[in-house]
Amino acid sequence: MLQVTAVPAVLLVARREILVRLHSRSVVGSTLVMVALVVIGIGLYSLLGGRTTALRVGFNGGSQALEPDFSTSLTALGQSVTVSNVADEAAGRSQVSGGTLDVLVTGPATSPTIVVQQSASAVVQAALEKAVLSARFTALGIPPGVLETVVSGAQPPVDALQPRNAQDTQNRVIGLGVAILLWIALGLSGGMVANGVVEEKATRIMEILLATVPPTRLLAGKIAGIGLIGLAQLALVAAATLAAVAVTHVVTTPALGVEAILGYLLWFLLGFLFYATAYATMAALVSRQEEVQSAVAPIQVFAIGSYLLAYVALVNPASPLIAVASVLPPFAPILMAVRISGGDVPAWQVALAIALIVAATAGLVWLAGRVYANSAMRIGARVRFMEAFRG
Repeated sequence: MLQVTAVPAVLLVARREILVRLHSRSVVGSTLVMVALVVIGIGLYSLLGGRTTALRVGFNGGSQALEPDFSTSLTALGQSVTVSNVADEAAGRSQVSGGTLDVLVTGPATSPTIVVQQSASAVVQAALEKAVLSARFTALGIPPGVLETVVSGAQPPVDALQPRNAQDTQNRVIGLGVAILLWIALGLSGGMVANGVVEEKATRIMEILLATVPPTRLLAGKIAGIGLIGLAQLALVAAATLAAVAVTHVVTTPALGVEAILGYLLWFLLGFLFYATAYATMAALVSRQEEVQSAVAPIQVFAIGSYLLAYVALVNPASPLIAVASVLPPFAPILMAVRISGGDVPAWQVALAIALIVAATAGLVWLAGRVYANSAMRIGARVRFMEAFRG
């Protein structure tokens, strides 16, 4: 029979896979869902935790003398504030009720009243308390500087053994997001490979394809085509992420910079080649769609394990278990990406993880080619793995 040469055969199969997947609603839908999740997540983080909105505070009557000290204290506590003078207390209460003002401070400077809709935040109460104490010191004829001398150093310093700053929190959130996206993307792409193999066996399309394309080249083209689709999906998600970050300015960490995102895409590509080859190997043993899940279950255990270990890495990134697991091929695509998002990963560990997963994938390619070639045409009962391996 007519056989197509190696490279054109792989390219033809890859092109066929790309065209088929692009017309699939599940591929388009999953891409839109991932993009939407990322954009919505960044938007919500921007609204709820990424940015601090200015607190609107109005002062009425004698309490207007508290404005300078109150504003200075709130700013020192990390809360931006805009203050205004309210001529009439009733008008100020109406503004608080209508949402124009967040807080109204009314009454004399030495004993003011806070008017809010529901409750006053701790930072507002602390700032106002300090301003009132200063006003009372002044009323007693005590210089204002005395208050600073008294309260300075009164709060015991906290010596944290493992201090956490805002960027650490951002890195943890980003690491969790990267783990979830990679887990979903690897599962979807690997599932497409497995279902594609079984679908072609069940519909006898494989018999037509194998008339001109050898089994190993058919498998290589299938993995290449679906891999490009998966990479394109994540590239769109990455572009949406960069755009959302640029608009909201919510993240200042390098974990969502261009270089970091390119690194995540690299880990997806390495992970896809590893898992897709393994999925195809196991899927070739069956010929019915309902048997796919049971066939690839042993591979899914490693993917789920990687996802669960990602939570351990976020809580305790220095764990020896995480350091070892992140360089092993089944766990490296997710765990190493999560560790890199947190920073401080030794370069030799990254290099070792890449070398191991490349070597493992090369071994899987040889194994998959052998199993696939020996079981691709066997329709009906499930083929035993060792039987397919021995041919």
